[in-house]
Amino acid sequence: MQKKLASLMYKHPVKIVLLTIMAVVLLAAGAKNVQMATGNETLVSSESMVYKNNQQLEEEFGGESIVILYEATDDQEVLTVDRLEHMKGLEAILNSHDNVYSVMSPVVLVEEISSKQADKYKEGIVEVSDGLNEMGGKLIEIGEQMEDNTSGEGQLPNIERQRSELNQGINNMIQGQEKLKAGTTNLVNGYSQFGAQTKEAGMKLEELDSKYDANDPKQKQQAEQIKRMSIQLIQLSEKMLQGAQKSAALPNVPDQTINGLKRIESGLSKQQGQFENFRAGKAKQTEDLKELSKGLIEMGGNLVEISDNLTTMNYYSDTLGPGLPEKQETLEYMVYDDSGKKREIFNEVIIDDHTMLMMVKFDGNVSDDVKSGVSKTIKSYLNENQIESTDTMVSGKPVLDDAIRSSMKESIQKMMMLSILFMVIILFFAFNVSWRLLPLAIILIAVIGTVGLMGWIQIPITMVSMAVFPILIGLGIDYAIQLQNRYTEEMAEEEEDHE
Repeated sequence: MQKKLASLMYKHPVKIVLLTIMAVVLLAAGAKNVQMATGNETLVSSESMVYKNNQQLEEEFGGESIVILYEATDDQEVLTVDRLEHMKGLEAILNSHDNVYSVMSPVVLVEEISSKQADKYKEGIVEVSDGLNEMGGKLIEIGEQMEDNTSGEGQLPNIERQRSELNQGINNMIQGQEKLKAGTTNLVNGYSQFGAQTKEAGMKLEELDSKYDANDPKQKQQAEQIKRMSIQLIQLSEKMLQGAQKSAALPNVPDQTINGLKRIESGLSKQQGQFENFRAGKAKQTEDLKELSKGLIEMGGNLVEISDNLTTMNYYSDTLGPGLPEKQETLEYMVYDDSGKKREIFNEVIIDDHTMLMMVKFDGNVSDDVKSGVSKTIKSYLNENQIESTDTMVSGKPVLDDAIRSSMKESIQKMMMLSILFMVIILFFAFNVSWRLLPLAIILIAVIGTVGLMGWIQIPITMVSMAVFPILIGLGIDYAIQLQNRYTEEMAEEEEDHE
């Protein structure tokens, strides 16, 4: 096999060289695909159950986290509106990345509290709006009722005209009572006279009775009739006299009635003045009620208008989102409870009075390049937007891995440079032949091809594999030197044979 290969190389040297160059160039093109790996897959097999469980956990709950630390360098508390605004700007940039799972910071918690307060604010607006609308409607209703009542009362009656008519009636009654008094007096006198005359007639009939002959039946019968009539007349006269005596007080009744009517007339005159005062007060009261009803209607309309404005505000409140407070007092009110103690939800992001942090969690199974890009974005933002009296620090496993990868690149570069330098020195002084640096060039081509092959077949450079290159250079040069020595010896022997 070796003889065939040697024969092929001997017969087609140019083609072999060209093919070798093409292969080296093709392999070298894969060097740009080489990646530095510092993840768990470099330490644990990706086929192991532990690794798979960890991958599943990261997919469900997120992966590694970057921690950004804010530390106040002055004597003031770290939790200020300016620092939170600075942190919010960084959070806005991080949320634009697709591979960021979540961001936890004081800004997130404050905005969450603000969102809850906004919801309560909206509920309060609805309740106040409904209450104002109901109150305004009630005031308008009361005002309209008062207005209807005041307008429905009409004008008070013309008491002066009615009083004149009443006085005229009282005067007529007084005149009637005076006439009644005279008639009553005549009636009593007539009763007395008629009773006396009736009694006198009875007495005369009684005297006439004694003149009849008792032996004559007819006269006796007439005498008895006359006697009965006499008795009846006498009894009637007595009753009429008794009636006249009892009616003797009747003439005083009209006098008493007349006096009562005159007192009524006098009382009406007094009541007229009081009624005039009442009518004046009533008119003023009616005017005041009208003004009050107008005021109530106007106030009710204003309350309804305010209710409509609040309803409109609540309807378009979705355009207003919760955010950070502008005043330090408001911020402290949201972070601390009534007793001045920090709320428990802030314990994870506010370490003490001078230190707070932001945690950026990646999605599961995110590549190292993405983590490195986010880490650089954070550092760039902090460098370009420095905040007064505040020190910032970026840490976490992704940042550490990025630093390790950078250190690995620097270490590989240093090792390669030092290895090449030492090989040049050794070959220059210890290898006293022509083309003494040729083995180094050959081995460098081999290293480039190896790195390119790793890029093509997706083999990352790890902390373990990076140590291969210095060994490869050392061993490769050893074999290259032996090959070159052997080749030189064979060439020398052939020259001696030809001589």
